Amino acid sequence: MARERKKRFGWLLFLMLTIWTLITATVIWVDPENIVDLVIPGSYFLFGALLFVGVFLFLTIIFLSARRALWWAGGMMLFLYLRLWGLGSLFNALLTLGIIACGELYARFGEKG
Repeated sequence: MARERKKRFGWLLFLMLTIWTLITATVIWVDPENIVDLVIPGSYFLFGALLFVGVFLFLTIIFLSARRALWWAGGMMLFLYLRLWGLGSLFNALLTLGIIACGELYARFGEKG
C-alpha cells in the first residue's frame, strides 16, 4: 500500500510573496527604459522572467500541479510578449488558450492510455 506524501506549501507561499514583492517594487521604482535592454535587447527579459516565476508559483498553489502551472504560465507569458510586440489580439488570446487546453487534454489522456 502506497503511503501518500504530505505536501507542504508554506515555503512555496513565502517564495511567491517574495517574488510578487519584487515584481511590485520593479513596477513602482524602476524606469522601464532602464530594463528594456539588459539581457536581450528590446525584450524586458529580467522583468518577464520575474513575472513568469511569480505567475508560475501562484498557479502552482492554485492548481496544486507544477506541470499544469507551467503550461498556463507559459501561455500567459506568450500572450504578454505578443502584446509587447504589437501582435496581441483577442484572436491570438483565443488561439493561445486553445493551445493550452489541447496540451492539457493531451497530457491528461496520454497518461491513462
